[in-house]
Amino acid sequence: MRKSLASLLLAAGLCLPSAVHAICPGDSDSLTPTPNGTVCGTVTWLGYNPSTGSYYDKTTHTMYVMICPANSFSGCKITTTYPYKDGYGKTRQGYKFTSFRPAGSSYASYDLYTYNYWSTDFWGSDTAYRTRISVNYLGLHGVSFHALPRPLEPAPLYPSGNQVPNNYLVRWKSGIDNDRKAYAVTYEVWYKYWPFGDVEPATWLLSRDNMPCHDDGSGPDFNNECSTYVAGPQPAGNWKWRVVANFSPGYSTTSSEMAFVQPY
Repeated sequence: MRKSLASLLLAAGLCLPSAVHAICPGDSDSLTPTPNGTVCGTVTWLGYNPSTGSYYDKTTHTMYVMICPANSFSGCKITTTYPYKDGYGKTRQGYKFTSFRPAGSSYASYDLYTYNYWSTDFWGSDTAYRTRISVNYLGLHGVSFHALPRPLEPAPLYPSGNQVPNNYLVRWKSGIDNDRKAYAVTYEVWYKYWPFGDVEPATWLLSRDNMPCHDDGSGPDFNNECSTYVAGPQPAGNWKWRVVANFSPGYSTTSSEMAFVQPY
């Protein structure tokens, strides 16, 4: 059964921060405490095994970690994670904001985000915060949390090319793999149209919103494809379309564009 993102946030469970003056991930000298005001911890991808319905810590690549005042994107600070070996010899991803809070600062709330831009990973979000913390001048160590996946990039398949008929089945790759089967996904289909001889418009128009993978409400088929039927007649001219896959606000991925001509 697919679960809502809200339930997954609870299921992920955050590790409680450790006491101040502990060393940060990867620090080797326990006699040299991390400076006061530092915020540090680890990021791990939350994988999913659909055959058992269980979650697990997945091998994690480099991520960005962003810390912002609660409910604001003003004054954010960004760092990248770094690899280190944990006590079991497994490579993990740590992050560190050294001396983030100045001496004498009282407690304030901050939101932590983690995300990446690499086209092969699709984890995390830079608009949906992952956890909220409260920090004073002593800092906070051991803030360890999971990055959740975004949809993989959905791939348009059809319509494409010349002389597309008036009625057709729009098809695209779903953007779902095993790690993403636990998440409820919806799709948006966007398009552009301009008559022959006219200039392509800058604005995209929304054709379908909040739709399931297939019109009948089913999930991806055996080719991992989704579809929706378009009934004609449609005006002759130039067309482009693309798909947006959504797990929830902040966890979305947009496909590439596909052009077609309909009909001569």
